[in-house]
Amino acid sequence: MSEQAAATGPEAADETLPPLRILLVDPMASSRVVTLGVLEEAGHEVLPVSDWDTAEDILLREDIEAIVMAFVGDGFDGPDAAQRLRDRLPPQADLPLVGTTDGLRRGEEDEAMEAGFDVLLVRPFTPEELAAALAQARRLRTPPPVLDADHREALLKDHGPSALEALEDEAMAVPGSLLVPLFRDGGDAAAYAAAGASVAEAMDRIGAIAAANAARRMAENAEEGRRFLFPLLSSIVAARVALRKDRVAAAAADPIWAASDTITSGESP
Repeated sequence: MSEQAAATGPEAADETLPPLRILLVDPMASSRVVTLGVLEEAGHEVLPVSDWDTAEDILLREDIEAIVMAFVGDGFDGPDAAQRLRDRLPPQADLPLVGTTDGLRRGEEDEAMEAGFDVLLVRPFTPEELAAALAQARRLRTPPPVLDADHREALLKDHGPSALEALEDEAMAVPGSLLVPLFRDGGDAAAYAAAGASVAEAMDRIGAIAAANAARRMAENAEEGRRFLFPLLSSIVAARVALRKDRVAAAAADPIWAASDTITSGESP
């Protein structure tokens, strides 16, 4: 199934799309005006521009929630613009991106996906098709929760409060020992790759899924490791806060668990 077909399927069509702040990038005035009208009619706030340089200026100043952008047109290079978007730091690098085109050439859809578009729509499209494309792009770009609920539930069953806190402290010591030196002194690609892999493994053990994903991103982009270090540090802080809240909530919901100190399943507190 193509990306466009998936975007306009029943599941996407049934999804209610909230009003969004959308950056519209299209060098062709005629198609830009049509798309602008469709988006505004759907209740979105739209910032229309004709080129990517202007779009980047807006991204520096405005809080954008999604982008609708022409794939090609009047000298405009949509794939290059998409790659420049994905090269930015998160969260802008992860903005939902819907492409529009007048007609699919052979391989154009694959080229769009490789460049960083989430969905490619062929003009003319209906308001429902555009809404479905935006909904799909948002689903694809929705960040994971800070914690993996299923993994945390399993840890709560197998560990009492003290044991769980000790497990989390042990895991959190890994980014403390590996990332602080990189932040202070920098490092080569091998150092960023190794640190990212080790931190990802440690975060996986305690169900800190967002931090684990951020660590993998740094490991996979080790040549630019310092760019990915700062988002990782932020995600580690968020994970630490979320882990504590998770333990507090578990204790409030289950006083028996709060009074226990099991280390493995089946042991008596």
